Amino acid sequence: MVNFDPRFTEVIYFDIECYVSPDERQQSKSSMKFNPCKARDFVLGGVFRRAFPLQNNKLEPQLEIWNWKPEAEANTLKEIYSFFKESWRLIEQKTDQNPDLILIGTGISRHDIPTLYMRSVMHDVDSQEALYETYFKTKAVDLGDVGILLFRHDPRYYPMYPKTTNALMTRLGLQNQGRKDTGKSVWELYESGQHEAIKERTASEVENAVRISDRIISKVVSGQIVVR
Repeated sequence: MVNFDPRFTEVIYFDIECYVSPDERQQSKSSMKFNPCKARDFVLGGVFRRAFPLQNNKLEPQLEIWNWKPEAEANTLKEIYSFFKESWRLIEQKTDQNPDLILIGTGISRHDIPTLYMRSVMHDVDSQEALYETYFKTKAVDLGDVGILLFRHDPRYYPMYPKTTNALMTRLGLQNQGRKDTGKSVWELYESGQHEAIKERTASEVENAVRISDRIISKVVSGQIVVR
């Protein structure tokens, strides 16, 4: 059984944004157009918020790391990697009975974590072994998957399919803190030089992740969500 010692129960809420060139947006049949293995796609940056939830719900101020030119991506990835390494260092005294570093967000298991790893490998941020240890030995809690059980089964839909932030916010009775558009809006904002709008959108995504998590936890604790 995991020992959730408050000193070692650490969470990072985060969201990253990426740019996809116009010609590549039409090539994918997937709903996710970004591919970290394509040289012309690149990470713009993201917003990160560290928390120690069992220490009086200690939540640190958000950290923003951004670049607005493809040639600056490597430095952005190095900054993000340093943040994750520092987060691991904060719980370095833990044992294997304590929780690993916890990551929370929507779509992070499919997009954010693999992207940070792959782009960091491409830019030689560190060895593949070290990058794997830092990113893939975390415990990822993807809210899109967690939220599946919040919805009643509708025979028109296959139930085992991740939910969007919008769907989760509506189901949990939460007011969205910002626009939740598809990634395409980020590409358009980037191309029109609206960098502050991208930063605001991403910060709202992280705030929404915190609020969704808190609401799900409160429902579990109060017995409103029971899985038998």
